[in-house]
Amino acid sequence: MMEIGKNKFRFIACWVTLLFVQQYNAQVVDSTWGSWGVYPKKEAKGTKNIQVNGFYRFYSTFTVNQLPYQLTSALGDVVKQRSLFIGDDAQLPNLLINVSGNLKNGSSWGMDVRMFQFLNGQIGTSYGSQVADSLRPDVQNPLASNTLGKNLGTMLGMTLYGNFKTKFGSWSTRIGGIQWIAISDLTMSSFKGYNRFILFERNPWDPLGRNIMGRYQQYFQQGSIDQDNRWGNRAFQGAVVEGQLPKSYSVMALVGKTELNGGFNKTPNYSWGGKLKKDFSWGSTAINTLNAKNFTDSLAQVSFGSYVVTHELIARIKGYQIKSELGGGKYYSPKNNKGWGELMQVKLSTPTYKNGFSAELTGYRISPKVVNNVALYWNTATPEYAVNNIPAGSVGSASLLQPFASAMTRLGQVTNNRQGVNLNFQWVKKNWHWSGGVGSSKEIERVSNQITIGHPVNQLVRSRMWRWNFPSQVGPYNRYSDIYRDVYQTITLSDDSSGVVVYDKYFNNAELQVKHSSMLFDRPLYFFGLFQAQSCSRMWSPIVVTTEKAYVRQYSSELELYYALMQRCVLSFYGGIERTLGNYNTNIDEESFRPMNQFGKGYGVGLDFDLGKNARLYVRQRWFEFEDKSFAKDHFAGKELSVELKAFF
Repeated sequence: MMEIGKNKFRFIACWVTLLFVQQYNAQVVDSTWGSWGVYPKKEAKGTKNIQVNGFYRFYSTFTVNQLPYQLTSALGDVVKQRSLFIGDDAQLPNLLINVSGNLKNGSSWGMDVRMFQFLNGQIGTSYGSQVADSLRPDVQNPLASNTLGKNLGTMLGMTLYGNFKTKFGSWSTRIGGIQWIAISDLTMSSFKGYNRFILFERNPWDPLGRNIMGRYQQYFQQGSIDQDNRWGNRAFQGAVVEGQLPKSYSVMALVGKTELNGGFNKTPNYSWGGKLKKDFSWGSTAINTLNAKNFTDSLAQVSFGSYVVTHELIARIKGYQIKSELGGGKYYSPKNNKGWGELMQVKLSTPTYKNGFSAELTGYRISPKVVNNVALYWNTATPEYAVNNIPAGSVGSASLLQPFASAMTRLGQVTNNRQGVNLNFQWVKKNWHWSGGVGSSKEIERVSNQITIGHPVNQLVRSRMWRWNFPSQVGPYNRYSDIYRDVYQTITLSDDSSGVVVYDKYFNNAELQVKHSSMLFDRPLYFFGLFQAQSCSRMWSPIVVTTEKAYVRQYSSELELYYALMQRCVLSFYGGIERTLGNYNTNIDEESFRPMNQFGKGYGVGLDFDLGKNARLYVRQRWFEFEDKSFAKDHFAGKELSVELKAFF
């Protein structure tokens, strides 16, 4: 009897187990006894799937400086003779993991997890030294012991995406995190240029390309290269709603924070704006706006900020296209409230003719009263308000971007307090591609007796002299300012009257890029050349001023060569020279009694290695030198080896 009882108990236990497995493994709630089996019968609730991808990037530079170049004249500190730097002073980390998932209702979410590797986590005299054994992680218990990185967290935060349809149209939402958005050139976007740049020194955000030679091949054939989703966009954190409405209408609305807001101050600040667009068979029309408001106190009693509203029109007729954006803007603060000013940009482009030629004509005018640091144009005219006294660019600063004075910019890069025209062309002829343009512009108001210029050759080497900081008025003569991956120089003019500017400033640009493709020993060879010239003078000229009538004139030439040495290896060469001259109305050296006479040069060699699927190794060796023959202390020279390993997964 006991044996029969045990068998009966086992039989009942098997049936209970089977029902339990059916209920939970099959994820089915079914009251009918006819539903058998352990396979899914209904879609699972909650998250449908989770995707994980990202990249790892190792980057290091070994720099040897041959001269004791002075970093800060007041402190007397100089560049290190030898410097080995592991990591990159960039916005992208060593390791980035993208995690995303889809929800049952059609919504989705995504987040980024990033990690910076700072060796022993200290930036100071001990930075870069050997890590003591007591500070190393315990291999038996790594999570609970000391860690070398000490910097792991979300990079852009978590973003929730939603898509839904209503009788009023299809809608999508993005909430939280940091998103990359563009509204229009004059409201919210970043400078794209005309795809004329140098590929030798890689950017931290550069993708790998289809194959080891694909990046250079694409640049030759298409005139551009693949960029990440930040290209042409601006960072935004908050809520974004986009809708496709009936009758070809579309709308976008956003509220949150842009680069105009934020910082370490605890006072309220936010931005809002959007776009209302109507599409036609011949083009489109739109109303765009972006506004920012910052408060100077926690009680939100006193504020400063900006407003921008524009009308955008795109029309296409027989291959020709006209794109115009007209509107007004205003910047206000407790120290500045000049009212509204005008802004406009009009572009006329031609189709590509049978001989491969096409052109684009651009006219623009940006009032000095318009300030918007997340638009296409820079602020060169209006001092901006700051909540605290920490300089802009320093940790903890609440300052917005300060004016760049009268900036000499690249062709296509515009500023406020400026009006002008640009003419660009492109000509494709078999294995030769030509691209270039000229530009002429003038300041609207005389607001500054200073000019700022950049240095295209060795600009990244120069910017790495001041790592993890963006100081202004540094260098042996206190005339350089370090910004993200670049350095600009400030020049003071002497032809004013007791600080009052007497003459208007006129700016001229000229650019030419030549690209050639050929075969050498049955392997592809690509040659790229970029030539630039620009000037600033007090008289109008249709072309670049090459005489001493110009306050400042600058010329640069950069050449690149890429050759498929083997199937998985690319050999590259780089050479660049730069010349910058000032007349006697600019700064004069107290010892030589001469204006600036600058000469920069750089040349290098590199190798790209294909390490397998989604993994590449890039090695670059560069030699560099810069000298101002009038200002003896402004002279540096050296060499730099960079190694980058990047792998996507």
